[in-house]
Amino acid sequence: MWRILIFSVLTALVCQSKGHSVSQTESEGASPPNIVFILADDLGWNDVSYHGSRVKTPNIDSLSKTGVRLENYYVQQVCTPSRAALMSGRYPIHTGLQHEVIYAGQRSGLPLSVKTLANQLKERGYDTHGVGKWHLGFFEESYLPTKRGFDSWTGYMTGNEDYYTHVNCESLGCGYDFYANSTLDMSDNTTYSTLRYTRRAKDIIMGHQTDGPQSKPLFLYLPFQAVHSPLQVPEEYIEPYKRSSLSPQRQKFAGMASCLDEAIGNITSYLKSKNMWENTILIFSTDNGGETNAGGNNWPLRGKKWTLWEGGVRGVSFIHSPLFNSTTVGTTHRSLMHISDWYPTILEGILSHTLPSNLSLDGVNMWSSLLAGSEGPRTELLHTIDPLASHPGVALYNDTFPTNTTAAIRVGDWKLLTGYPGVDKIFPPVNYYSDYFNYQVSNWHWKTLNKIARIKGEEANYFHLMHENEYHDLQDRHMQGVLYENDFPEIYQLTASGEVKNVWLFNITEDPEELIDRSDDFPEIVKQLLDRLAEYNLTAIPPNFPSPDPAGSPANNGGAWKPWVNTGVVSTLINHVNSAIVRTKSFFGQLILWE
Repeated sequence: MWRILIFSVLTALVCQSKGHSVSQTESEGASPPNIVFILADDLGWNDVSYHGSRVKTPNIDSLSKTGVRLENYYVQQVCTPSRAALMSGRYPIHTGLQHEVIYAGQRSGLPLSVKTLANQLKERGYDTHGVGKWHLGFFEESYLPTKRGFDSWTGYMTGNEDYYTHVNCESLGCGYDFYANSTLDMSDNTTYSTLRYTRRAKDIIMGHQTDGPQSKPLFLYLPFQAVHSPLQVPEEYIEPYKRSSLSPQRQKFAGMASCLDEAIGNITSYLKSKNMWENTILIFSTDNGGETNAGGNNWPLRGKKWTLWEGGVRGVSFIHSPLFNSTTVGTTHRSLMHISDWYPTILEGILSHTLPSNLSLDGVNMWSSLLAGSEGPRTELLHTIDPLASHPGVALYNDTFPTNTTAAIRVGDWKLLTGYPGVDKIFPPVNYYSDYFNYQVSNWHWKTLNKIARIKGEEANYFHLMHENEYHDLQDRHMQGVLYENDFPEIYQLTASGEVKNVWLFNITEDPEELIDRSDDFPEIVKQLLDRLAEYNLTAIPPNFPSPDPAGSPANNGGAWKPWVNTGVVSTLINHVNSAIVRTKSFFGQLILWE
């Protein structure tokens, strides 16, 4: 049987929790754990119960409460870049997927030179299965998930589709998109996708061989469609919210989230019934912030999906395992972490495998920090550099990264944003008609105003410039619980209409809502972070973002979204060019860093 020796920290913690000595485990060998990775789509910060949401997620709450909650965890601002970072362990600037998403019909994908997480685990003896959304390219068959390390795949290749019919409409038309491995599967277009994916997960788990000479550990990747738009869910999941004060849109979204939560609970039950749960590590993550235009919410964080504000990039995540020692269970991890970190954390941390340096990973092995609750090794992260995004205004500093190029970086407590980070509003909870909303938001207003005053070093009465009658009117309405978004424009929106601005600086540790721009107060920090962006930019490869190819239209492919390029010449050329750019830029970037 294929076995590995779990690295010393894991061995010590696991053995203590199981009553085994370290020497026993070393002599007998330790079976590698099953790894279940659940990726929710468009689940926002305020879309889980344990962050104060009225969306009911009891299974997520319970698993996270008895695991490790990650409260300083970051993803990319939209789907494809996050999935690329997870599967590659690299920032999107190093895979060419930093601009928007892969649209159906584009000749784009995760470069074939990248050895995916699934490739790595398969090489280490895992059965590898994927169920759900791929969104990392399909224009050639070589980009399909079953060609990228997965033994099987059930799901779709594009970015969104109908939950029942599996039809996706984009600029090149409407087409069917549902696969069993590398073949279109049209056997069922009536079952709600979350339920269908759960059923497939059950089949994989119950059919997995757990003993005998052919037994292998399981890697099950579950990138669910939920809770991405369109807002669709069986009526039974909406019913518990119909008598609530949630808006109709939010009710549907809540039903979708509840269905997803139920699926997670069912999957853990299947693992338990198969006697696999005790040797399983379950990881949960969202792929980006919530989409406020489709029922999601990131309160009290600024921004939403597609933006570089905290509401777009700070993600819900946790890790749970019966293998955890009692000192790990029920903890909250507040060290900086990025979705790319899962790649080395799983391979180097959980499996104690030394990865070659030529992988050029951006991810950091966080395993010891997660287990011990200690400060992690990551001290900075690059949110993105996107040269194709809009370029407002002019560059404000010379001989460094141009502030009118869209980018964001976090170093220690400080976060710098440049260019156009996206819609800069704070979107309140969407249950507008309830006392709960009025109480929650009105109290947050006043706490926030005091916080702004403290950070700015002003008098506690933030309204010292306000006319006395206006001030008392606000006080009265606060007591009545009827404050509204437009009462506090200076909180809800940073940039006035028509204002051209392209640099912001925040101390995220003391100001996670990004209320106080400190760029004018600390120009030296702005310059330091711009210089760091310039260093990263030297290693970036150009975005692979071509116009959609008409040949990829469903009209030319039997009414479906499927591979339409039948030769490997295109992808081979793309990968050779990208690899050469990465090597060249990495070399010159190191020269500059060494100066």
